[in-house]
Amino acid sequence: MVNSKPDDESDPANLGSEHRSTSLLPAQVPISNPIELIDTPSLTLAAILKGKAGNPLTTFEKKAALINAELNEFGLGRYQICIWFLCGFGYFLDLAWSQGVGLIATAIYQEMNVAPKDYGNIWALANAGLAIGALGFGLIVDIIGRKWAFNLTCLITSIFGLLLAAPKYNYNAICGIYFLASLGLGGNIPIDATIALEFLPQNRRFLVSLLAMWQPIGVVIASVIAYGTAAKWRCDVDLPSCKAVGAGEACCTVSSNMGWRYEIIILGCLTLVIFFLRFFVFTFHESPKFLLSRGKEEEAIAVLHKIANFNRASPPLLTMAMLRDIDEQDAQLNGQPIVPKEVAGPKGTGEMMKKVGKDFVHELNRVRGVFTNKLQCFTFVLLAIAYMGDYWSFNLAGAYLPIILLRNNVATGQTVTDTYRQYVYIYLPGIFGAVMALISVQLPLVGRKWSLVFSAICQGLAMAMYTQVKTSAGYVGLNALEYIMQTYFNAVLYASAPELFDTNYRGSVSGMLSCMGRLAGIVAPFAGAQFIASESSGILWLGAGGIWLSAFMMVFLPVEMRNRQMF
Repeated sequence: MVNSKPDDESDPANLGSEHRSTSLLPAQVPISNPIELIDTPSLTLAAILKGKAGNPLTTFEKKAALINAELNEFGLGRYQICIWFLCGFGYFLDLAWSQGVGLIATAIYQEMNVAPKDYGNIWALANAGLAIGALGFGLIVDIIGRKWAFNLTCLITSIFGLLLAAPKYNYNAICGIYFLASLGLGGNIPIDATIALEFLPQNRRFLVSLLAMWQPIGVVIASVIAYGTAAKWRCDVDLPSCKAVGAGEACCTVSSNMGWRYEIIILGCLTLVIFFLRFFVFTFHESPKFLLSRGKEEEAIAVLHKIANFNRASPPLLTMAMLRDIDEQDAQLNGQPIVPKEVAGPKGTGEMMKKVGKDFVHELNRVRGVFTNKLQCFTFVLLAIAYMGDYWSFNLAGAYLPIILLRNNVATGQTVTDTYRQYVYIYLPGIFGAVMALISVQLPLVGRKWSLVFSAICQGLAMAMYTQVKTSAGYVGLNALEYIMQTYFNAVLYASAPELFDTNYRGSVSGMLSCMGRLAGIVAPFAGAQFIASESSGILWLGAGGIWLSAFMMVFLPVEMRNRQMF
């Protein structure tokens, strides 16, 4: 948990002067913004509403502060820039696939004779895969480390994503394969945000919000691909499925409807290229703070040296002696004996597998720490509800707003190609949402907390206003506004949630939060399907209500991260 003094000098009373004590951190490491500890928790309602709640620093957090100091000395070096781009590609894939499949869904429904009541099946299974992937990879990233999880997500997505183009007249197979591809996709956001946060210097953490810029880029590229494939090689929208008519009658054949398959193949190849860049081109080092949290302090220092070498920067000053000093000081304060750490020797494959199994059980016990700490438990509950409201609204908008637009365009004589072109107009401005997030999280009176509240309220208003328009221009304009605010909200949420929890279980908590959101996403398409079948505007109010619930929850977010260190 982030408990320290602000990183800058904006507000020297940020944690309440009545709780302060002198820093116990070693003086050998140049920390330009000294950390002051608090002696007792500050959990009053006033502190919560102001975002100034806090707890005393743990031994791990004091050591992590020294890691932060070294990363600050490195600055935004070559290694950090590479990490930012590679993590951005994970954000790119998250919505490129969601948008890509969303835009071809109507072609799949038509070709495979899917009843309107079954439209939501593919989204429900996709969200089930995303939920399992988020939870599973969230736990894995805290067990085997960031490195392997970082690469496995893209590999799984690319394999099953390419297979998605194979089935013919088999909607159930499409849903099943997309579920498997979603297992990899689900881990992208929690893992990539965690990794970016743990490598960026403290004064550049706002760049994690800018990672969300890659989501609208992914959406736009998926829309452009769909415009050049799914819209071009698609059967007439008025033709019935060949499964629904007799032999010899005009129908939507596989050969006349190949565009959606071409799109899937292109997306699968893009995913494979990103995996290649992550695994073969770039040398990813394990997170120093993750190694520190697992007692591998010498390895953590070694990684800092490797990063400094890659950045062509001065070597770090942090030593094992400094870390031992913190252990000794805390042991003296708590009246506990100092227990020397055991150094583990090399292990065989069998031993490693047993260790992973034991670590998994140990990780489940470790995560309990989130719920035994009042401040972290309260924060987790608020974020879980916010994630659920966000994903509820996101899934309703992504699955059904394109259908509403298509129906309107068909009714007014516009072509399918016109509709796909409008998708680019809708989603390209989403980049401005990420830029707005980048700016607002740094504003003194706004920060993370009120950025979340403002963007969520505006997103809900855009969906509510969608019920009042009847023209294509109105649909496109309000859909674009909704997506800008959606990107704005998600940019801040995805960056802020991992900041609020320790490295010890940052990945696990991020995965659990994402999983909670995905579970809401499973239910949302079924709730919306009945409204879309009856062409009711109720689906829009469902979406607005979900994101407004998120806005209300974020009013009570107890910790504002703008001026605080992250451990």
